[in-house]
Amino acid sequence: MAEDIDLLTERFDRSLSVLAQHFGPHLVNRMHVGLTAGQFFTLHVIQQEGRCKVSRLAEKMEVTPSAITVMLDRLENHGLVTRLRDQEDRRVVVIELTGQGEKKLQQVERVWRNLFRRCLEQLDVNELSACIRTLESLAEIAAQVDVERMIQESVEGA
Repeated sequence: MAEDIDLLTERFDRSLSVLAQHFGPHLVNRMHVGLTAGQFFTLHVIQQEGRCKVSRLAEKMEVTPSAITVMLDRLENHGLVTRLRDQEDRRVVVIELTGQGEKKLQQVERVWRNLFRRCLEQLDVNELSACIRTLESLAEIAAQVDVERMIQESVEGA
């Protein structure tokens, strides 16, 4: 059974790699919408978080506050985000998407969805449903995994 799971893991990894090559963040660059993959990801996280502190955004993106500041400068210069002072604590800066930022994000997401849809349409409905159920189960499992502990165990066991 161990060999079977190893082989299946390898096949899964290979499939994810191919999908990432075709639909990964670099796809944003090829859309010619004036965003880099990093800028798109930043806008996406801001959209998910809603109005948020710069420190929270940096934490979610796993980058330093200074790195996120540089990215936000560019996005603000393009009119895609705005910085505001928190009403309760004027020392705190919060970030939110502008209407233009929302529009740009929706444009990229629409292209992405259309590309995925064209691929998914080629699958049988039952095959697609089974695939989605499996991915949803995997997402639930991944959300519960203690990644730090697993990394530590893998490093120690290597």
